[in-house]
Amino acid sequence: MESIPPALIKSLNGLGLSNYEARVYAALVLYDNAEAKELVDFLKISKPSVYEALDHLSEMGLAVKRVTKPARYSAISPEMTIDLLMGRHRKSADQALQTLRVLEKEKVHTDKEDALWTIYGDANIEYKIRELFSKAKREINCMIGVRYLPFIENIKIKTISLHLMVISDDPDLEKKLRKLFPGKNADIHVITTAQFRVPPPFAPPEFEEFHSQMDVENILELFIDDEESLMVPPFISGSVSVLNTRNKGAILQMKMFSQLNWKRFTDGEKLPFLHHHVPKKKIN
Repeated sequence: MESIPPALIKSLNGLGLSNYEARVYAALVLYDNAEAKELVDFLKISKPSVYEALDHLSEMGLAVKRVTKPARYSAISPEMTIDLLMGRHRKSADQALQTLRVLEKEKVHTDKEDALWTIYGDANIEYKIRELFSKAKREINCMIGVRYLPFIENIKIKTISLHLMVISDDPDLEKKLRKLFPGKNADIHVITTAQFRVPPPFAPPEFEEFHSQMDVENILELFIDDEESLMVPPFISGSVSVLNTRNKGAILQMKMFSQLNWKRFTDGEKLPFLHHHVPKKKIN
């Protein structure tokens, strides 16, 4: 092997090693054992950088220094190295999480709570959906396409009111969802894509063209305790972004349109959350 694969260096970077440390460790694995000069010649990096990397690798227990003249170094096994690095990450993560939870409880609220945020990427969207489901105290109102269904399937909801509507052509989905979210607090509906595309009585002539531009799988309308919402513009695009806000006025306005859809798709059933938590004072 003439060089260290860049993908390996990147992976070791992700586990906490610097570029030099990753390259030196990989070279030691390749060489079995080597002195600093051999590593300098092979890696084409400066002697001070090699020594600094060797010292740090030795401190972490990832390299062993042999008492010879000149000193020679060898790497511990890759399996042990990964275990040690993962252990350091877990310890750091646990310490950071404890401190961050303290900071979260002391959160300073600002007048920027009404901002409209944009969240990009499935991983970030999944995390945000899970976060909102877990922080709900009273009720969750959600209409989603099947794209986001895996994000909520393993979430446990106990005494919180759940109003869930999923757009899917799977005839067995509603039964499955009722098993996932049992209890009298769960109001679950599954509507087909054909039902979703039926225009309402008040639809303008442009409705058909409007719906033709929509990607039903991308639909996401999520309201948590009337305090925070996530909305995905359900239009076909290369990437998906979510609009997130805590602005009370925006939440109530978006929720009002969501309620109209809920009523339309459940064929005139009583709106399940029309009367909940509507502020008495006027919103400017």
